[in-house]
Amino acid sequence: MEYLSLKKEGHIGIITLDRPPVNALNYQAYSEIFEVFELVAQDPEIWCVIFQAKNKLFCAGNDLNELDETAQSGAEDTHEIPYGDMVEKGLTSVIKCKVPVITCVHSTAVGAGFCIATYSDIVLAAPEAKFGITEVTVGIIGGGPEASHSLPPKVVRYMALTGNLLTAQQAKDYNMVMDIVPQDQLLETAMKLAKRIISLPPFTVKCMKESLNNIYPPAHIADLVAFDGDKTMQSLESEDYKEALRAFLEKRPPVYHGR
Repeated sequence: MEYLSLKKEGHIGIITLDRPPVNALNYQAYSEIFEVFELVAQDPEIWCVIFQAKNKLFCAGNDLNELDETAQSGAEDTHEIPYGDMVEKGLTSVIKCKVPVITCVHSTAVGAGFCIATYSDIVLAAPEAKFGITEVTVGIIGGGPEASHSLPPKVVRYMALTGNLLTAQQAKDYNMVMDIVPQDQLLETAMKLAKRIISLPPFTVKCMKESLNNIYPPAHIADLVAFDGDKTMQSLESEDYKEALRAFLEKRPPVYHGR
């Protein structure tokens, strides 16, 4: 894998995302997220997972340059697995993981990066961390269903409709983030939590994870995400989407006409 790596320390698997400069996710990165969690699923000796990221941001969401190339070409999706389906497979592999996932957010996590965090079982954040459902700013629908089981409904609506970010402290106040620790202590803190988890009966912990997922079934969330996908396709066909994306890439204010 080029952008994801998996390292084992005893019964703890440490997954690292590394796609400079800001960990924007393209088709391959989504595919590798799915692949790395498949490796976890196939290894009976991994009893807990820590997900972390290198680089300036935890994850900037979709690679908008790749998205723009697709939009400009007007070509049909030629991937064996359609782009939208691969996004869903990659992100939902986090919540479907059979063992607990602890995510360390050292900086901004928006779009798909926010989804990785909200799909995790436990989130630790540095004081500098920020969280956002920012897709609306570039004419895309997304993030609401993933946020719905981690944040209060009105907070989800605020984030999704404005694209505004939550600070680490706000995310902690809303119970999405378990603890705020200095950036250089994130992995150490996560390791302590992971060691506590693997000290417990591993079969029982897996059963507990299944029980917790039954409260907010991943399949139900996937249905909600699929609905978002349909709405996104409608948005991608609009003039407003094309203007939003071009304005973002050209670093200028957008001019919308509501069509």
